[in-house]
Amino acid sequence: MIKQNRKIKLGVKRQHPVATLGLAVVAGLLMALGSLSSCTLETSGNGDLDGFWHLESIDTLATGKTGDYSNRRFFWGIEHRLISVCDIDREGTSGYFFRFEQTGDSLFLGKAYKNNGHQDGGENGGDIPVDNVEPLRYYGVNELEEHFAKEALSGSKMILRSKTLRLKFRKF
Repeated sequence: MIKQNRKIKLGVKRQHPVATLGLAVVAGLLMALGSLSSCTLETSGNGDLDGFWHLESIDTLATGKTGDYSNRRFFWGIEHRLISVCDIDREGTSGYFFRFEQTGDSLFLGKAYKNNGHQDGGENGGDIPVDNVEPLRYYGVNELEEHFAKEALSGSKMILRSKTLRLKFRKF
């Protein structure tokens, strides 16, 4: 009987451990792809506009003077339909949020909100709507609803021009 069991065991082909692992990986990938087919991914359609932008300089169009921001941690973060602006050196990660719309050659900033840390409770819970343009001027925004012409926009460089200013950015 022992000889017979050995014959049976010798007749069985054993799979190599790598082949077994490969089958498991393929099966896992197929299951993952199958689960993704039932949901939809939303994309922004913003192209090169999306990203984390470092403000390099602000030119005042009337005087031709340039403010150098290249050594400061002054950022615009753009994703989907939201822009976050902050000066890390001045106020940490707080700053302001803007809703925006864009066309091929323009960027329109809508309502601004002071970043209040997304607190849900308390008297000042949540982000606070901005009614006064003065604190926004520091960021190169001179109107509560600002229009910028896109003078340049690529994967590494962005130049925006309003009625009074030109803002130059590098992608971070």
